[in-house]
Amino acid sequence: MKKSIIKTFTVLFIIIVLVDVLLFSITSGVSTASIMGEIANNFYGIWIFLSVAGLLALVFTFFNFLENSKIKRDFYEDIQRVSQNQEPEHPELKALHLRLKEMSVELQDLSSQKSANKAEIVETERKRISRELHDSVSQELFAATMILSSVTGNEAESSNLTQDQILTQTRLVLKILHEAQNEMRALLLHLRPIELDGKSLSAGLNSLTDELQAKISANINVKLSDIQASSNIEDNLFRMAQEILSNALRHSQADNIEVILKEQYENIILRIADDGVGFDTRDSKSASYGLVNIKERALLLGGDVKIISAPNQGTSVEIRIPQVNQ
Repeated sequence: MKKSIIKTFTVLFIIIVLVDVLLFSITSGVSTASIMGEIANNFYGIWIFLSVAGLLALVFTFFNFLENSKIKRDFYEDIQRVSQNQEPEHPELKALHLRLKEMSVELQDLSSQKSANKAEIVETERKRISRELHDSVSQELFAATMILSSVTGNEAESSNLTQDQILTQTRLVLKILHEAQNEMRALLLHLRPIELDGKSLSAGLNSLTDELQAKISANINVKLSDIQASSNIEDNLFRMAQEILSNALRHSQADNIEVILKEQYENIILRIADDGVGFDTRDSKSASYGLVNIKERALLLGGDVKIISAPNQGTSVEIRIPQVNQ
């Protein structure tokens, strides 16, 4: 600002001197060189001119300072108003304040919507678990009870079952009970805590797969990178892994299950694949595998789910979530 003022008055001084020289030269007929020499000799007059110009510059600077001080004071007062949730007077700040209020309302609406979606997902999972307990485990136990009754009750005496028939029926009961046990193991995954209890995602997945490996005959192969993400992302990915592994245990009849966690192109990728019976992805019944809940969870995190499967070709579920810098 100071440089601009000095430059302006310097230019004005030179212009005024040149104009005076030209006017005096034209009106008096004296040569320009003579006039310039006369001015050069008159240092006192030049000093007075510069003093007046400097005084004017100081006056201009003073009023400019007052104006800037007023602007700063008004700006500070507007900031105070905003901090007290009051509307500022400055037009630009007023527009910005209104926009911030609108964004705050939009953020609250979005947060409420996410909370509602999350609650809806939890409620849907609860109903599905209840339904599957009734449709699978309960019916299997009922079937086993009926078979045992036919073997050990009065019906067995009247039908005179042979030892081979009794053995066959007993093996069938064992098979049904084994399937019911697998169903219970899979459903119990849904009752585990969703949070990782301070563990990293890779550590939580390691613990989960180690626990499952000790209880099932299928081989679980893990390739887990140490991923750093927000607790919300890690907890949701852990829950989705539980869901997918539960589905694999109950439906895939797989001999091998692979769990991969890695980071690629600023995305967190969780892929779980098996070599089981697979299913037709075009069949609407595939929704019963819990994949709808997985897709909804991924969508809430800004990600997506890719499912590749076919009858007798195994299943691969890949979840891709954008990595957000912390």
